[in-house]
Amino acid sequence: MALLEASGLSKTYGQGRSRVEALHGVSLSVWAGEAVAMMGPSGCGKSTLLNLIGLTLPVTSGQLLVRGEPAPTRERDRARLRNEFFGYLHQEFAIVESDTVAANVTIPLEYARPRVGRRQRLERARRAVESVGLGWALRRRAAELSGGERQRVAIARALVNEPHLVIADEPTAALDLATAREIVTLLLSVRQRGASVLVATHDPRVAERCDRVVAMSDGRLADDDSEVLAAGTPVDATPTDPAPTVSGNHGSE
Repeated sequence: MALLEASGLSKTYGQGRSRVEALHGVSLSVWAGEAVAMMGPSGCGKSTLLNLIGLTLPVTSGQLLVRGEPAPTRERDRARLRNEFFGYLHQEFAIVESDTVAANVTIPLEYARPRVGRRQRLERARRAVESVGLGWALRRRAAELSGGERQRVAIARALVNEPHLVIADEPTAALDLATAREIVTLLLSVRQRGASVLVATHDPRVAERCDRVVAMSDGRLADDDSEVLAAGTPVDATPTDPAPTVSGNHGSE
């Protein structure tokens, strides 16, 4: 059974002459422990698909299964599943620069159910921050960090709830080559505990490090089995690219 399965997803905005169909019957499966890269030009629908899969946008038609069960339709239930099942990584980092690293990373834990106590929130944040190599910055304000360090904070926040699926939208677009490589290594390391990654990217250097690559164009996605990289080996298994340790074990719910 796929960890997540999208079947015939469509998304339409507006009505009448202003009607725009952003996605046309997209189907995609993501399996536990794999990294899938989605490539395509700007405006082709990659971000829209990520938002539908990540339950931040409602679908117009089609079905989304999460661990074999239909995604909930009530917003309260969707919000809970978003927080429990998904981790999100945005191109623009989406961190609060005036807050400390610890405060940024604990944000998902503030909404966790059952509730997580303050001491446990801080301890889990500390472990997540240390796992991305920023243990020294836990009490620093995010504004004091470099761009690459801020993206590491965003990764720690995405991982603090030990999600089953991390959704990343152009996570390296604003980073230099060396920093981008480090960030992708950290991102892909979640597979060590059985979690999966779905990443939208323009960068073939990011895509080639994933287990599978699918192509999107004009709101349509190639078949789910469209393309498997010839290399066939996740990059974090190579001697030149050791994966860092991500704290915690991937538990069942």
